[in-house]
Amino acid sequence: MTTKIILNYSTEKADEPILSYIIQKTNVPINILHADLTPEGGEIFVEVDATDEKVDEVIRLFEEEGVETKKITHGVRLDEETCIDCGACVSLCPTKALKIIDDYSIVLDEDECVYCRACVPACPVNALSMEKF
Repeated sequence: MTTKIILNYSTEKADEPILSYIIQKTNVPINILHADLTPEGGEIFVEVDATDEKVDEVIRLFEEEGVETKKITHGVRLDEETCIDCGACVSLCPTKALKIIDDYSIVLDEDECVYCRACVPACPVNALSMEKF
């Protein structure tokens, strides 16, 4: 199962190799989807493909190392009532998480979404929104 997590690093923790330490300790692959990290701190958006128990262990270890964590369950929302199925968002989606299906409607595959935010401003009717991290 794939779980997406925001890791918030403080100034004190930004220059420590915490991510690599946790990968080595748990033997769980962690995919970085987006990072905004400087010596002053920041956040890393990751995807962990593991069992719930292993994900919990990864989160516990990050928190023990002083990194704040937040599981993301629904980052992008598609309001199907507002959507006019124009497809403006589809062409911008780098992972094809937004698709036009057989009946010409738009669907969002949350598992494929990397929360790049490209789709949200592209929607002419504001049918797409994004959770604030």
